[in-house]
Amino acid sequence: MSSITVPDLAADAAGGSEPGTGPAGIPWGLVLPPVLFVVALVALWAVLSAAGLIPRYILPAPGAVLNEFTRNYAVLARHAAYTSGEAVAGFIIGNAAAVLMAIVFSYSGLLKAAFYPFALISRAIPIVAFTPLLVIVLGRGLPPVIAVVAIAVYFPAFLNMMRGLASADVDYHEMLHTLSASRWQRLKMVDLPASMPYLFAALKVSASVAFICAIVAEWIGANVGLGYLVVISGQYFKLPTLWAAIIVAAVLTLLLLALVVLAERALRRWTAAPGEI
Repeated sequence: MSSITVPDLAADAAGGSEPGTGPAGIPWGLVLPPVLFVVALVALWAVLSAAGLIPRYILPAPGAVLNEFTRNYAVLARHAAYTSGEAVAGFIIGNAAAVLMAIVFSYSGLLKAAFYPFALISRAIPIVAFTPLLVIVLGRGLPPVIAVVAIAVYFPAFLNMMRGLASADVDYHEMLHTLSASRWQRLKMVDLPASMPYLFAALKVSASVAFICAIVAEWIGANVGLGYLVVISGQYFKLPTLWAAIIVAAVLTLLLLALVVLAERALRRWTAAPGEI
C-alpha cells in the first residue's frame, strides 16, 4: 500500500495546486501548448490560402469559415444542439449500462463465462454499420442515433470496468471478510474505488467517440444535426458551412472530454493510481 507523506499533506493544505497551475487552478502547462498549436495552425492555414496553395474547393480560407459562423450562427447552433443531445444521451446511457452490467458480471461467474468473450469480440465489430438496421427498427430521428452512440461507448466502458473491478486488492477483501462485511460493503469500499481509474480511462475514449458516432449515424438516420448538415453542405458544395460544422463538432467533443477530465480531477481521491496518492 502507498502512504501519504508530509509534503503531500502540505500540498493539500495549500490547496492541492500542481506545478504549472495558475491562480484560478488552470493547468497552463497543459492548456497553452495545444492552444498555441491551434493558433499556429490557423495562421499557416490563412497564409497558404492567401497564397493560393490550398484549393478553395477543398478548404476555404479561415475568413470564409469565420464569416459562416457569424452569418449562420442560428443554423449551426440548432444542429449542434441536436447532435449534442444525441451524443450526451448516448454517452450517459451507454456508460451507465456498462457500469451496472460490469458489477452484475463481476458477481456472477456463470454470466461472465457465457458473455464476456462476446464483449471482447464486439470490439472488432463496426457498430455504426448497424445504423440502417436501427433506423428500420426505431425509425429516423433521435432514437437510432442515441442507440448507436450508447452501443459504441458501452463496450469500452464495460471491458475497462470489468478489469477495474478485478484489480481490487485481495488483502482488503480478506480484511473486510473477517469483519463480516456484506457484498455491497465490499463493492462500495474496495471494488468501486479500485475500478475508477479504469472507468475514467474508458470515459475519455467514449467522450471522443460519442460525437463521431452521432455524426456518422446522422448521415443515415437523421434529418437534422451536424452530421446531416455536413452531408447537405457537401452535396451543395457549401464548403464554409461544411467546415464550420466540422469545427463545431470538434469543439463539442473537446468540451465533453474536458468535463470528463474535470470530473476525474474532482474525484482524484478515488481515481488516482495507487502510486499517485
